[in-house]
Amino acid sequence: MVETQDKATFLYHWLRECEKENIILCFQGDFNQDLVNAILLLAERGPDIQNSSTVVRARVFSVLVECMQNIRKYGAPRANSDLKPGIVIVCIDDKGYTLKTGNFIENSEVPPLRARLDEVIKLNKEELKDLHKKVLGETKLSEKSGAGLGLISIGRKSEGMGYLFKTIDDKISFY
Repeated sequence: MVETQDKATFLYHWLRECEKENIILCFQGDFNQDLVNAILLLAERGPDIQNSSTVVRARVFSVLVECMQNIRKYGAPRANSDLKPGIVIVCIDDKGYTLKTGNFIENSEVPPLRARLDEVIKLNKEELKDLHKKVLGETKLSEKSGAGLGLISIGRKSEGMGYLFKTIDDKISFY
């Protein structure tokens, strides 16, 4: 009985936090392409997103797709598995949408990702547009990562980006 009550209390507090943060979509689990497609379908049908302008909806979906693809392609898999766990949260308030994502990443990948993120964050919209053209023109497509345009696209379509890395152990961090 106590366990059920504790779970109910936890869920009640989680619901209150979701309301405070204006969370309209949250998924935590293992990411694959079918799941990415299902989350996009759910988001598309949500009333909050339906009521947004076409331009805003397109930007939100573009950034959401890039974020989920980054988890799917670059996230560190679970031990003894190919499954890549992560979390995606979409919030809305009077200023617009906020997308929050998280996934595990190998520690060896942190320095190059941090450098790439810092590069994208420091550029203005025009500089990001120029970088996008440059990378597109100079980069050979790879099977895993395309042309490496995902973070640039997120930077171009959002009103700011931030990141944090939390070291979990000697092999893995949470990004």
